[in-house]
Amino acid sequence: MSRVLEIHDIQFDGDNLLVTALVDDAVLVRGQTLLDPPEWGPALCRGSMLMDPETLIPATDSELCALVGSRIDDWAPIDWDGEHE
Repeated sequence: MSRVLEIHDIQFDGDNLLVTALVDDAVLVRGQTLLDPPEWGPALCRGSMLMDPETLIPATDSELCALVGSRIDDWAPIDWDGEHE
């Protein structure tokens, strides 16, 4: 399960929900050394999940982040240059 920190965009594509979100521990920040474990950090990612028509969309941001984080396990980091805010 991924921890979604913030959702940036949601789009419906038929039965799929396409999500762009800030996901914790998505990219390697510093590699493992002999003394320290690897360090992972957040990144802007895209993922998708199949939406059952009977699935209720949560009313709060935190509940939506929890739902998306529990249902999407194939987050892909995307290049982001800050120009699209």
